[in-house]
Amino acid sequence: MNIVLNTSPIIFLGKIQCLDVLNQCVDQISVPQQVIDELGDESLPDCIQIKSLSASSSAYVQGALGRLHEGELAAMALAQELSADFVVLDDLLARKKAQHLGLKVIGTVGLLLLMKKRHQLNAEQVWQHLTDLTQEHGMYLSPALMETVKQKLFIP
Repeated sequence: MNIVLNTSPIIFLGKIQCLDVLNQCVDQISVPQQVIDELGDESLPDCIQIKSLSASSSAYVQGALGRLHEGELAAMALAQELSADFVVLDDLLARKKAQHLGLKVIGTVGLLLLMKKRHQLNAEQVWQHLTDLTQEHGMYLSPALMETVKQKLFIP
């Protein structure tokens, strides 16, 4: 599986020390340079490959700036260029734009569920990570989504 990450999933997975775990679940992890620029001093594991966009994709990103961030647009463009299996976005507007472009979208929650499916995390670890992200690290998940995830994890 080949994925392209946006900034927020990198930050959130980094806060719960799951970036290296993600590497055990996918074949290739790519990020555009624009995401690296948004991250600033955030260090990345070696498993994440930094890729440059083509000239036409870079022009698209610059022309499309507005309600979406440059990193989100660049991640979508890179996912298209690489024919990635998924672009990883958390922002709802960005997710809708990516789906409109015909991309398959997954978010941080979906990656944690993938880690469980691939036996890298158990249900309790996933739930604890989501609790930490929402209560300590500023991630917003609706109560309905939290309940859905809880049911998927079979937690009473």
